[in-house]
Amino acid sequence: MTHLPASTSPTLLGLRPIRLLAGLSDEALSDIAQAAQFTRYRRGQTIMTRETHERDLCLISAGRVRVIMLAPSGREVRFRDIQAGGVFGEIAALDGKPRCATVLAQEDTLIARLAPDALGPLLQRHWPVCERLLRGLASAMRDLTDRVYELSALNVQQRLIAELLRQATPAHDGEARAWIDPAPRHTDLAATIGTSREQVSRELAALARDGLVQRDDDRLCLTLVDRLSDRLAGLATTD
Repeated sequence: MTHLPASTSPTLLGLRPIRLLAGLSDEALSDIAQAAQFTRYRRGQTIMTRETHERDLCLISAGRVRVIMLAPSGREVRFRDIQAGGVFGEIAALDGKPRCATVLAQEDTLIARLAPDALGPLLQRHWPVCERLLRGLASAMRDLTDRVYELSALNVQQRLIAELLRQATPAHDGEARAWIDPAPRHTDLAATIGTSREQVSRELAALARDGLVQRDDDRLCLTLVDRLSDRLAGLATTD
């Protein structure tokens, strides 16, 4: 990682992409930029480590990060990817406890770090920023609730279908198709839904035989979204 010296630190341009700060004046953004520490990370570098005690809120000025945990076996458990304009590290920034996940740079990434003594006054002065932070936490809680349910109640094929539907973008031609572009790697899907790469390959092959998914160059087409949704609902297990 590379800490940027004050003479070259991005200011307004570095913070304008951050959705959390949307609508703030140039003066307010300049104050935040002065308080922030801008750090560049290369692809694959660790930005944040689980159980560490630093409490900065991290703003993604450019790049993309992945939030994970590592099992004792070394297997990666994946939570989500966050694109430029997003934030992470909210939980420890607010409750003061150790970090609850590890965050890796998925491409060259520029992070602006806000320490708690800068974040507190920002939230007190700007209610829209506080509201966006709360809404983001609520959205993350909903996502995690869904994933806990899926891991507890659904089999591997059901979890795979649920993840494919989450990632897909509907077609614009009125047909019952959706696309994932680029097609997700089997290892990435496995880490997200809690299974092995081999099992993902088997389940995708089964869905392809049923005419529900189709590989198209570097994209994955969900050919019959309604049928996939029906299969997910119809196969749901109950106690």
